[in-house]
Amino acid sequence: MADFTIEMGTPILWANATNFSTTLSGITRTDAITLESLADGAARQGDKVDLGANRAGGYAVKVSVDMAVAPTAGEPIEVYWSSSYSDTAGTGNDGGAAITGADAAWAPSTVATWKRQLLFIGILPLAASTDPQVKTINSYFSPPTRYGSIVVVNNGGQALVATSGGADTMYVALIPITDDAA
Repeated sequence: MADFTIEMGTPILWANATNFSTTLSGITRTDAITLESLADGAARQGDKVDLGANRAGGYAVKVSVDMAVAPTAGEPIEVYWSSSYSDTAGTGNDGGAAITGADAAWAPSTVATWKRQLLFIGILPLAASTDPQVKTINSYFSPPTRYGSIVVVNNGGQALVATSGGADTMYVALIPITDDAA
């Protein structure tokens, strides 16, 4: 009888393109998402990524944010996936025409309505703190398509930090989980 193990693949990490530091996460940035100053009620999409023709069946999803002002405990940062069958940046993306496939504000006419067309990954329930807040929000997320991008919706009641120190700690990571027959 074969033994089965689970292997952790190389993470895909969206973070600020110019000043992200691996100190808190231990993960190298692979793609861009600019979360600094993301206002309450606003959303941001990350670069479109290629998970590979032979991708992992599932991914752990880890999020880190830094709030400018301590929010009310329990308010959420929401994370979604915009699936696509196309590798072209602005083609075939879920969530409406506002999705360009690159790091940009995700600003459809109504965020609350359009986010329903995205695949919900999970929430980071905030603590009443301005310290970096980190959580694995989904232990096994299975993207339905090879291509896609992360969309972060700030419903935390406060903006995310604007300073470069805060940007160093903010990210979204997909960590591949692969079954391996030993």
